[in-house]
Amino acid sequence: MTRVRIPLARPSLDESEVNAVRRVLASGWVVQGREAEAFERAIASLHQARHAVVVSSGTAALHLCYLALDIGPGDAVFIPSFAWPSAANSAVLVGARPIFVDVCPDSYNLDPDDLEKKIGQCLQADLGVPRAVIVVHEFGLATELGRILQLAQQFDMQVVEDAACALGASLGGRPVGTAGCMGVFSFHPRKAVTTGEGGAIVTNDDALADRCRILRNHGQQLSSERRDFVAAGLNYRMTDIQAAIGLAQFEKLPRVLAARKEIARQYLREFSDCAGMTLPASHPEHTWQTFMLVLDAEFDRDAIVAELAEHGIGAGPGSVAAHCGAIYQSRFGYRPEELPISAKLASQGLALPVYEGLEASEVAACATLVRQAIERQRPSGLR
Repeated sequence: MTRVRIPLARPSLDESEVNAVRRVLASGWVVQGREAEAFERAIASLHQARHAVVVSSGTAALHLCYLALDIGPGDAVFIPSFAWPSAANSAVLVGARPIFVDVCPDSYNLDPDDLEKKIGQCLQADLGVPRAVIVVHEFGLATELGRILQLAQQFDMQVVEDAACALGASLGGRPVGTAGCMGVFSFHPRKAVTTGEGGAIVTNDDALADRCRILRNHGQQLSSERRDFVAAGLNYRMTDIQAAIGLAQFEKLPRVLAARKEIARQYLREFSDCAGMTLPASHPEHTWQTFMLVLDAEFDRDAIVAELAEHGIGAGPGSVAAHCGAIYQSRFGYRPEELPISAKLASQGLALPVYEGLEASEVAACATLVRQAIERQRPSGLR
């Protein structure tokens, strides 16, 4: 087996995280406590939100959003297909119907034209009451929200920002997360800040924040006088061990984001004259959780991934087209061709290594190998 020398992703971990864990272990308090509260304050401050609620994963955060909004059977939730299926899965788990929306081919973010079309189809076919739009800021590029917010207001829907990949991202200087009623983040190891697993909800709505806090902790409502269980809640708490790691990671966030942006700029330069691919949209506020280019249809993405792996380089699909998943095809009748952009991005998207510590020479080596692999696949008459 070839040794991986340039992985697709690598978290920025060092002695600062080790010392943070030691601090928590020495305190004797390892469940959700002061470290988690401090981490919440840091997240809220970064995203200019009144509240942050840390939880066990980004998926847990999405699930709590649905529960806090009382979304359930008979409701419809509009979700971009080209995204990890957490938002769709969580909708199914609360009994709602996920309605997939296609994305824009350059930003990979939700297409407002298709959203309007899908809302009309939902109402015409009586597929459910439109309740929410989940806006995914894919790979760290903030979605243009103007028209989406207008449609949400027109049809009395809530907007939840899935900013799992977009910690620290902004649009026009405004941080993501609070344009709608709630925003969610993930701290998976591929993200700019990791706690191993973990997530957070941000909101400016006091009632929603209280509801999420109750639901993440077994439905408990605590006061100085008593403990009561006021809802059928879950255990979605974040440990103080995770939160301490997150606080140590936050100290590195500016340099991590700067490193990712520089790597993306180099990839864009390396591929600027390469035929056979479409490069991702670039934006000064993009945080580049993933760098994904899209190969033309005649090229075999999986063969290129395998060839890179032979050289010890990690690469792979950028994400999935959730509407192509077996559960959504069998249960809701989706077909791949219904959302062609999402299907194309899922089958032809090629994600390349992006992480702090990736050297410029390594970026160049990755780009060279991709170009060579494309040339080997290119029909002889087109070389």
